[in-house]
Amino acid sequence: QAHRATLADGKEVIVKIQYPEVAMLYEVDFDNLELFTRWFFPENANTISALRRRHLTELDFRNEARHLQECHRNMAARGFEPRHVRIPRIPDAQLCTQHVLAMEFLDGVSMASA
Repeated sequence: QAHRATLADGKEVIVKIQYPEVAMLYEVDFDNLELFTRWFFPENANTISALRRRHLTELDFRNEARHLQECHRNMAARGFEPRHVRIPRIPDAQLCTQHVLAMEFLDGVSMASA
């Protein structure tokens, strides 16, 4: 879930919230996927296990905050940000936890609408 909010200093942000059941549902889904794969496509079992480990990091929004900051630095270093693309900034790292992420609100046209 993502919600628009205003910080005490007046900055508009998007607050992304992960519900508690998300991690449990993730585990159940991957348990089922691994079981199905072992039964019908055992040659792919290692790939599914690797995917599970890789996507597990996506459940921690602190990782997403670090990725946004890295993406911003990389795009800015190459002259793309902010001329051609905008990457939301993290206004305060203290507003980012494992289950909550606050990022800059960017007004504009979505890529889907462009």
